[in-house]
Amino acid sequence: MSYKFSHEVPIYLQLMDIYRSDILAGRLARDDQLPPVREVALTYGVNPNTVQKAFLEMDRLELTKSERTSGRYVVASDKLIDSLRKEQSDRKLQDFVQDMKALRISLEETLAMIEKGWSDD
Repeated sequence: MSYKFSHEVPIYLQLMDIYRSDILAGRLARDDQLPPVREVALTYGVNPNTVQKAFLEMDRLELTKSERTSGRYVVASDKLIDSLRKEQSDRKLQDFVQDMKALRISLEETLAMIEKGWSDD
């Protein structure tokens, strides 16, 4: 898989974002197994220690849990997923609103763009 990592954010945080997004979008569901650390490292061309750091942080956040003999699994509760979705959407919304204001695009124009974008799907 070809993935372009940003030089501004630590790679382990970017890996976390990839897997957290998969969990929040439902591409990874509760009890799904994550790929092994070495496989992820090869896939993204990063050090296995970097992947391990990302996965340990996801464990700490209670998104995943490592089972010593059988791998790492998604364990995030529905409540945690809903909370993280709200947090992420609030952050993205604030960024979007700031960008529209910086471009001097009115609320009416912005709403029209959103409606058009929503219906284009």
